[in-house]
Amino acid sequence: MIDEQKRAQLVEWVYEAGRLALSFRTALGVQSKADGSLVTAADRAVEAYLRPLLLELQPGVVWGEEQGFAGDEDEPLWLIDPIDGTSNFAFGQPLWGVSVGLRKGGKLVLGAVYLPELDEMYAAHLGGGATCNGGPLPMLDTSPTQPSDLIGYGDVDTYHAFRKVYPGKMRHNGAFVIEAMFMASGRLRAMTSSRACLYDAAGSFVILTELGAKYWTLDGQEFDPATSPVPGLMPPLIASAPGVFDLSRLGKILPNLSGA
Repeated sequence: MIDEQKRAQLVEWVYEAGRLALSFRTALGVQSKADGSLVTAADRAVEAYLRPLLLELQPGVVWGEEQGFAGDEDEPLWLIDPIDGTSNFAFGQPLWGVSVGLRKGGKLVLGAVYLPELDEMYAAHLGGGATCNGGPLPMLDTSPTQPSDLIGYGDVDTYHAFRKVYPGKMRHNGAFVIEAMFMASGRLRAMTSSRACLYDAAGSFVILTELGAKYWTLDGQEFDPATSPVPGLMPPLIASAPGVFDLSRLGKILPNLSGA
């Protein structure tokens, strides 16, 4: 069972992980991974710091971006993105964060996301509501999108396809956790995601779900993030509160994607 005590302990550790990442600002140690993405000494240090602590809080297995996954995915599973938005971090931009989520019993049950340079700590556990810096967050707005509303997007193809179907101004922030927490805090009405793994998003999903968010694939099917492959990529998704989009029009997005 996840309780306030475990949530508070996770928040403390994720906060310390964020401060640890900031301490590498003058010694980034940037390298390129095989897939062309960047990794820094901070990414590796943060994940190494969190792994043993999380397994102390809830024994099980871990899937982290830098050290990977080994074990039985049916066990309680900690999901770590030590720095989501590594390119932003490496080039001195403030839009990045530390994300931790826990999947247990087939559900995402606990999550914390810290945005160190904005000093915003988001946390939630299943059935316990969501907070930012300890204060409760309101439920997401369920009214339909308007042309002036802001919507986060994950890649250029999705941007062009989405804007042909739905109203709203598209914004790209370079990190799943930024778009998700901007949605949680009301800065964005919705977001799209592509090429993300569950470790990128697990903490955010717990928080957004507590605020009333739902998730759909681009063919209009409702999606349960807890069923995401481990390891592997999630399908491209849209996240919003119910009522924000006319779901009958979702099927019009796919034909507008390049190569569809």
